[in-house]
Amino acid sequence: MENGKVVFFDAGGTLLRADPPVPDVFAIVARRRGYDITVRDVEPCMADVDAFYDAEYMRDGDFWCVHERAVQIWLDMYTMLANYCGIEDDVPGLAQAVYDEYLKPECWSLYPDVEATLKGLKRRGFRLGIISNWDKTLENLVREMGYLPYFDEVVSSASVGYRKPGKEIFEIALERMGAQPCDAYHVGDLPEADGDGATNAGITPVIIDRAGRLDDCPYKTIRVMTDLVSEL
Repeated sequence: MENGKVVFFDAGGTLLRADPPVPDVFAIVARRRGYDITVRDVEPCMADVDAFYDAEYMRDGDFWCVHERAVQIWLDMYTMLANYCGIEDDVPGLAQAVYDEYLKPECWSLYPDVEATLKGLKRRGFRLGIISNWDKTLENLVREMGYLPYFDEVVSSASVGYRKPGKEIFEIALERMGAQPCDAYHVGDLPEADGDGATNAGITPVIIDRAGRLDDCPYKTIRVMTDLVSEL
């Protein structure tokens, strides 16, 4: 048993994913509200929407530290989709309806390698937590999905006012868990936010690279989450 050891996880892109993806959900909600929209109408817009998010994050990623601002970034992205699809009426209502849809657990799923990993680490005596740049709805989402019992703490950036890669959010999570940095690991999919952030706090980072695209990552990488059970 590894008593006293802690493993933190990022949420989106590490533990869970939007399922169905945004184009599908946007089209479903739009049709529900009377618009003749298909997934094919939405998909070509996603590159520009993703670029908008990346630009906003680089300009001022601190929107993740405030719940209302974190929600607004999603509303802005869904508004862009509506504009691209030629929707003009009740765009704020449509954007809000898409956001609300993603508050539902049925619109998210764990990656296939996650649940076995959580079970294996718990059997070995690790305590588990989540550290994620997310709005205040994260803990309830994990609860509604049925996976909250695996985790001792869920720390979202909007709930504590700090975001990755700053060390503060990691330090808050460590304090809540009563753990020392030398006894903790953090698993995430982004070398900057997760790798640099964990290192800033003295935590050992592990980067999950399911697609094999991070050959130049300076941190330990794994392709399959279940490798953690035998390697930590």
